[in-house]
Amino acid sequence: MICPAIRRLIAVLLILIFFTPVVFAGKPVPTITADAAVLIDATTGQVLYNKNMHKQEYPASTTKIITALLALEYLELEEIVTIDAEAPFTKGSRIYLIEGERISVEDLLYALLVESANDAAVALANRIAGSTEEFAKLMNSKAKELGALNTNFVNPNGLENDAHMTSAYDLAMIAMEAMKDERFRKIVSTYEYTVPATNKQPEQRYLHNTNRLLYDLNHHVTYEGVSRVMKYNDAVGIKTGYTSQAGNCLVAGARREGTELISVVMKTDGNGVYLDSISLLEYGFSNFRTTLAVESGLTTGAVKVKSGAVREVQTRVDADGWVTLPADAAWSDIKKTVETEPVLDAPVREGDTVGSMSVSYDGNVLCVLDVVAAGNVDKGGILSNIGIEDKTAAMIRNVILGIIGALFLLLTVYILLKRRQVRLKKQRRAERAARYAEEAKRAEEETRKM
Repeated sequence: MICPAIRRLIAVLLILIFFTPVVFAGKPVPTITADAAVLIDATTGQVLYNKNMHKQEYPASTTKIITALLALEYLELEEIVTIDAEAPFTKGSRIYLIEGERISVEDLLYALLVESANDAAVALANRIAGSTEEFAKLMNSKAKELGALNTNFVNPNGLENDAHMTSAYDLAMIAMEAMKDERFRKIVSTYEYTVPATNKQPEQRYLHNTNRLLYDLNHHVTYEGVSRVMKYNDAVGIKTGYTSQAGNCLVAGARREGTELISVVMKTDGNGVYLDSISLLEYGFSNFRTTLAVESGLTTGAVKVKSGAVREVQTRVDADGWVTLPADAAWSDIKKTVETEPVLDAPVREGDTVGSMSVSYDGNVLCVLDVVAAGNVDKGGILSNIGIEDKTAAMIRNVILGIIGALFLLLTVYILLKRRQVRLKKQRRAERAARYAEEAKRAEEETRKM
């Protein structure tokens, strides 16, 4: 048996374990050396850290993210590209493409994003738009579509050009969109890739990713006073960049326990690009989490419908509502507010936007979702103008018809009964007349006998 003193000690320990308040201790905002940087939630796009995020910088090879995004949009992976006369003479990092060489789009994308091949970028650009100048127009249009604010691309690879600039924020928006494509995700998370022999190149080409966060166990950085390898276990890509003009740049993606982050670090020296990226990612994972606040299809009530076959239509949320919350936020702190049109005019089609739901935390709206009609409402009959549904109108009509039918039946029965009464009266009169005649005849016969 356990003695009373030990039992009391266990009870005290249990109280301390279960009732001592938990103090959340996230990592402090990091100090980084990059000239510009940003950290975003890759699911929601919410900015979690900002240092000069809208300042224009030279992007170097991080440019290739949007080049790949456009290639995946315009081309098929198995499509074969015949290398033109321009691509082989591209400067900088390359896989030494040969004029007339036939190579697949997929191999060019691996060369572009893994080996950071500038000649592959030119080959893809020319295939899509006919020239790098025309391709740059597509790049800028796409960047603007994705929310870029301070971007001007003039080439597909990021080679030095005073007019070729973007910002940390713009790169984050472009990377967030690119990472929605599973083909892109697969390529940028690949460490090694082999390009098979082609019609012009009998030897295989062996590619190795330039992003040390994916693999490097040999080089170290000092993070929070402790030396650690550059390999970041949660890394999922994305793209490095370097020119003497741009310095070291890195767009890094990482995923941990359902939260995915993208950091952008621009214009750093040496290995500082990896230390800055690790610092930002660790800060993000320590202090924030991505939460599904609203599931697509959630019902949100009903809205009245004027002149409709029914008086109201049910409504629902049209998409998942993901939000970024502090790591210590409670579910009860999330507020959802639905605003819809007070009345809709028939007809209403399923999927029509009828309002919105805002999701907020601590007074800040984190996302706004469309609220849509969950069904169809056709224009109603004449009684719908006074708020009577077609179903109810049909019931009223049926009741009225039933009453009319019953009255007609009663009238018919009444007429038949009356006719029977008349017939019986006539029959009785005839019988009486016959009886009277018979009696008169007998009386007349009796008179003659007398």
